[in-house]
Amino acid sequence: MQVRGLDGQRQRVRQGGYADAEEAQAAGRALAAADHEGAGAAGCTLGQWLARWLASKEVLRPSTRQGYATHIRLYLVPQLGRILLHQLTSHDVNGLLAVLASRPSPTGRRLSPATVVRIHATLRTALNAPVRARLIPVNPANGAALPRPRRPHPVVWTAGRTARWQQTGERPAVAVWTEQQLAAFLTGVAQDRLYGAWWLAALRGLRRGELAGLRWTDVDLQAAELTVAQQRVHANGQVVVGPPKSAASCRVVALDAETVRVLIRHRERQEKSSVTAGAR
Repeated sequence: MQVRGLDGQRQRVRQGGYADAEEAQAAGRALAAADHEGAGAAGCTLGQWLARWLASKEVLRPSTRQGYATHIRLYLVPQLGRILLHQLTSHDVNGLLAVLASRPSPTGRRLSPATVVRIHATLRTALNAPVRARLIPVNPANGAALPRPRRPHPVVWTAGRTARWQQTGERPAVAVWTEQQLAAFLTGVAQDRLYGAWWLAALRGLRRGELAGLRWTDVDLQAAELTVAQQRVHANGQVVVGPPKSAASCRVVALDAETVRVLIRHRERQEKSSVTAGAR
């Protein structure tokens, strides 16, 4: 049958998989009723809506957009993409979550509960928009039966845990170095050209993107402080410069005397390399 799509044009909709003719006729009547009521999404599948929704999100961090696109391409469209938007139910959403929790991902690894929760969050966010536009009455992703991710508890790399890891390969989900281990690492990379970055990461807690985005204009060695003003992140095969992750991430970080000396040596090494490279 023909119904109106999101662009207002008439389009033919084919829908199968019904148990008998009576069930198919009932679905046809429901579709005709939705079209008659002016639901612009009557002939729109979830896959079509997700593509339109993502394209309309102009202000998104590149990493956020990449995450949404991955969830849509790998999980949401293959499982639910052909269902008409106005026919999507909470039962369909719970079925998706059950599949995600029980089957390996396209990479062959089982999805973690935290990943399943993030995929559901993408779907719920995408379905809030048609609810606001009154294309569907309720968001079928609300109230879904979600797994409960368990946040791993950090432990210290004690001698016993280190020995067990070396013998069996077993390691904690999150483990932190001791002071001695951190000192050994910094000693081992003392001649590396990125030693200043390793030092700041270890002792001043800057994120990877913040370290990559740090400029000399953001560093005041006289005042012994640096300002986190931007970050450089990798998204869709490109390095993108943007603001820090959150408003709280824009901060001034105090530098101790040894960190100032490390950065002075780092800058001297950069200047020497620049002179050696010349026009290159």
